[in-house]
Amino acid sequence: MKLRRLLAAAAAMCIALPAVVSDYSAATDVRRIKGDVNGDMVFNLADMILFQRWLKGSGELTAAPNADINEDEVCDVFDLSAMRKLLINCMNEAPVPSFKPKSQNLCAGIAASSVTGKSADESFINSQYDLTLKLFKKTYAEEETPTNTLISPYSIVQALGMTANGAAGDTRTEMENVLGGGMKIEDLNSYLLTQRLNSVNDKRNEYANKWSMNTANSIWARNDKSRINPRPEFIQNCVDFYDSEFYVAPFDETTLDDVNGWVNEKTNEMIPTILSKIDPLDVMYLVNAVAFEAEWDEPYEKHQIKDGKFTNATGNVQDASMLCSHEKYIFDENTNGMIKYYSGGRYAFAALLPDEGTTVDEYIEKLTPEKLSGIIASGKSDMIMANVKLPKFSYEYNNELSDELKAIGMPTAFSNSADFTNMSSVADIHPLHIGIVIHKTFIDLDENGTKAAAATLVAMRDNGMPMYEDVKDVTFDRPFVYCIIDTETSLPVFIGALNSL
Repeated sequence: MKLRRLLAAAAAMCIALPAVVSDYSAATDVRRIKGDVNGDMVFNLADMILFQRWLKGSGELTAAPNADINEDEVCDVFDLSAMRKLLINCMNEAPVPSFKPKSQNLCAGIAASSVTGKSADESFINSQYDLTLKLFKKTYAEEETPTNTLISPYSIVQALGMTANGAAGDTRTEMENVLGGGMKIEDLNSYLLTQRLNSVNDKRNEYANKWSMNTANSIWARNDKSRINPRPEFIQNCVDFYDSEFYVAPFDETTLDDVNGWVNEKTNEMIPTILSKIDPLDVMYLVNAVAFEAEWDEPYEKHQIKDGKFTNATGNVQDASMLCSHEKYIFDENTNGMIKYYSGGRYAFAALLPDEGTTVDEYIEKLTPEKLSGIIASGKSDMIMANVKLPKFSYEYNNELSDELKAIGMPTAFSNSADFTNMSSVADIHPLHIGIVIHKTFIDLDENGTKAAAATLVAMRDNGMPMYEDVKDVTFDRPFVYCIIDTETSLPVFIGALNSL
């Protein structure tokens, strides 16, 4: 529909275009620069935005002849497409940006090419469950003492999915095996596109559907083409499938502020910073940010909040505010749990309590994709309810995931043998590898709902530089595992373990 409107507007405006072109040519002998529709002798993003507005029927072109990019004597959406490709090709010539108010997203106003997504199927869902538990187990096991953990598989796959588009050879194969269970990156791109688009809530209002799941991606490249020169096709894929923003930056203190400012904004200020310093060898950052905010479908009333106790993983008893309610019961042979829906039913919170005598460490060790998906699915098939007492909690978590990702199957990407020649045209001279993968998360669960955020940064470095059967009682008064689930796919968007309040 949007394309039709653009075509209609373009057709209407182009009726008068020959006269416009003629008048302009007679009035000036300034050298023509393709795409320079505002006549400032430079082709950049400002020209792109002006031309888009002109096609829609607003604004004027100071240098109209320059809009005919494909030289067919008509200015229309086909020239807009050609202009977009031209802008992609000259991205590295753009000004150095910084975050608000100075930053300039070089992809702003550029519509993605027509690409096809794929709806989540058994292959995609199974691959994501597998990755989720492998990463969760590795991040949890690396802690010397039981602690609160929280990762966002969604955020991690978005950031590394973009990165994988720049990989080649064994590096690409390993990343495909880890991120998508062996599926080609082209297929994973399509699945992640649909997953991201489906996470947007267009019907949010103050009366219903009180949830939002916002995600954003960005790429930051060092402004030194001798060290990294991003390939246009790599950037194109990241724009098309990940709606990525693209910046060229000096990689100094201003860039540090820019990247942190971007993450802070995109996580609704739940994660203020992702980077503490810029390594001299860093040449590109691929960043994802996720912000989840949802009210409970049935918020807790004041009388449902009771004082209680929580025995943490070290055996100490802590005071807790317990949220008491009647919820859907989920279970298996050694799990008692609950699932509670957020407004609109698109997402839900699931908590899994191991049997008495089983620690969370032991429970997580034996958790498999089949077991986790089976527990979550049990709430759909068994109409059993539980009287639930759930503690309010809030914490933040951060981790550097290099060791975990190497351990689950993609060591080459972090080594000097890494092949990212599909990312940079000078990667054969200045080879790239992943330096670090920083992951930060935040969660706040109370009687009103849940706020959660995640940010993942991949740093590329070079070598230089109804009727119910039963009612159960489930009290979460000791460590437990929990998830925030996308109810359409049953995939965990967040998964964590609460060991202490």
